[in-house]
Amino acid sequence: MNENLNDEKDIRLGDLLAGAEQPTTTSNDVIRSHVALMARTVVEQDRQPRKRRAAIIAAILAPTLLLGTAGAAYAASTINWGQFWFNAPEWAAWANEPDAVLTYTLPGGGTCEMRIGKVSYNPDPNRPADVMADPRAESTARDFLRTNDVAQHVNIDAAIAKLRATAENSARDDDGKSVPFGKGTPNYNADVEYNIAMKDAVLQAVTDHVQSLGVPTTGLSFQSQEQCHGEQR
Repeated sequence: MNENLNDEKDIRLGDLLAGAEQPTTTSNDVIRSHVALMARTVVEQDRQPRKRRAAIIAAILAPTLLLGTAGAAYAASTINWGQFWFNAPEWAAWANEPDAVLTYTLPGGGTCEMRIGKVSYNPDPNRPADVMADPRAESTARDFLRTNDVAQHVNIDAAIAKLRATAENSARDDDGKSVPFGKGTPNYNADVEYNIAMKDAVLQAVTDHVQSLGVPTTGLSFQSQEQCHGEQR
């Protein structure tokens, strides 16, 4: 595989108000993508390095949030953590027959169920000529999800470390101002961090598997939906 290809992750976020889907490019878009009601994850390869743009996002977010240890960082935060979580009363239609189901426990003790599916292959026809795409990516990813315990393949610690290395995580505070959040800032919520990292870890696991078989991940996409219980906002 061409070593110049940069296997970064793009998110194509469904704008529920405008009914449009556009790629995100800034850190604020990364955060907005994590709080959107509907989103689509697209794995692409590109020639030029780009900032981390995000990872797996809930197609319809339906988790709840529980603070890790109810510490002072949460109490002092000016961010409404509820913006990262949405409650959908029902699973999306595709999630009734998912390709994989993953359950995990948040740092504060809350539990989440993530359903993954709707795998598709739709490479950009205008991509650079040396960016390879292969329709086998769809079946390879789907087979991996259906025949493996995804929980055994995710590296949540690595995903958290990568998330913390992102220099520009920001969100809107109660006054509508953009403020930094995450470990080492006054605005830190362990459960929000863990849930975002879990999406990243799942995407990384799928990507690693597909690429390990010599299949490029350009144009590969899938959706997820999670429902969590035990929130503290």
